[in-house]
Amino acid sequence: MKKSLIWSFLVSLLFIAPVTMAADEDVIKVVDDAAQKVLKRFESRKDELKAHPERIHDAVADLVKPHFDFNALTQSAMGKHWRRASSADKRSVVKAFSELLIRTYGSALLNYSGKPIEYGEARRSKDNLRVLVPSKVTTASGSLVTIDYILHKPGRAWLVSDVKIEGISLAANYRTSFANEIRSGGVTGLVAKLEERNKALVN
Repeated sequence: MKKSLIWSFLVSLLFIAPVTMAADEDVIKVVDDAAQKVLKRFESRKDELKAHPERIHDAVADLVKPHFDFNALTQSAMGKHWRRASSADKRSVVKAFSELLIRTYGSALLNYSGKPIEYGEARRSKDNLRVLVPSKVTTASGSLVTIDYILHKPGRAWLVSDVKIEGISLAANYRTSFANEIRSGGVTGLVAKLEERNKALVN
């Protein structure tokens, strides 16, 4: 995955909240209002987290985990290998993968410029099971990046199950690297690789 794509996704995580809307027109307001609260909270801890980067995961996980369906995201990234994995292996991959995304996101967020987000009109799928929230993010370098959030509703709240950046699905983008790791070392090898990358981000 290109660095610009990774950075765009990491920044995009900040701007999604659980959506419990009564109508589609409420989605953008819910997302934007929540984004401002999250920004304020993270900004208040920026100096602390820069001095103690090992605290980033716990600080950011509290903000991100309630809003993303990491099970669905991991399942999509693993593809056919998900069905063949044991329940224990699935839990291990979800844990390691979500930690990797959250740790990297937190590190990137410390240097986020805070430029405005432009939201488009939310669109429901034909079967009403998913909602797409389009947005455009201005990066620190001034580039405009298109980010589409795919939300579904496994319970009472709408959660993000995938993110498309410049038309590229995050889950699909990881699918090839996940498959390669599983072919060479099995699911255990994939988990080990993800944990190795997590440790590298802490040190």
